[in-house]
Amino acid sequence: MPDDRSVTTAEFVRHFGRYHDEARQAPLTLTKHGRPSLVVLSADTYQRLTEQADPRRAYGAGETPEKLASLILAELDRQSSDHRGD
Repeated sequence: MPDDRSVTTAEFVRHFGRYHDEARQAPLTLTKHGRPSLVVLSADTYQRLTEQADPRRAYGAGETPEKLASLILAELDRQSSDHRGD
């Protein structure tokens, strides 16, 4: 799910401090050979996402637990508002 918050893995390594700080604000997609490879996100975001349910669980449309769906939508809204402020 690459977006405008993506960077090559090599660039991430070269400027770790900068991208470390950026990833604390919003998830950052790392690419390798032009393809999404990893997503770096804050420990708080990771904890919120994984404590809600089994992170390996996939939900069908309409099956996502309400609390998890609210968390995901809130994070997407936050990221969207952050991008508008750039």
